[in-house]
Amino acid sequence: MRQTILALAALLAIVQAVLAQLLADGNYRIYYGNYQALTTQRYITAEPDASSGRARVFRKDDASLFQVWHLKNYENGQITLESKGARGKYLSPGRSGALPGAYLGVTTNAQKWNITKKAGGPFTSYELAYPKSVSNKKLVVSTDSQDKEEPYYVNFATQGVEGTLQAWKFSFV
Repeated sequence: MRQTILALAALLAIVQAVLAQLLADGNYRIYYGNYQALTTQRYITAEPDASSGRARVFRKDDASLFQVWHLKNYENGQITLESKGARGKYLSPGRSGALPGAYLGVTTNAQKWNITKKAGGPFTSYELAYPKSVSNKKLVVSTDSQDKEEPYYVNFATQGVEGTLQAWKFSFV
């Protein structure tokens, strides 16, 4: 009887851990834009260099592994995002650190991000947030390129500020 209870408790713990993950471990393209209007979509793209590199948004390029990110889940709803085009390089704060408006980089620092589901159905999107408050404000991954043709940087924005991108879509590759 005791072994049965322990087995059920272990099974319940495993099921809870799996259900706690919003997205399964795997490779994704991360983008914003209308899911039906492909020309509006812009994808987070790694641009690595010897130091911090940078993350920018570009139109989809099916041949580019720099637009593919390996998502790995950790405890408490945290994830890391490693570039498939630049192995060992992760989406992380850039040279300026974690500050509102600062650009994100692609570094060897496996930055953990908090991920939160923001909408469901065909509009499912997720907020990526820096795990620590900065000046008592939550920083989310954003961009300054919405509805513009040229590539722009991925940057931090203060959560809840109107006119800033607050959530991203994940497309399993």
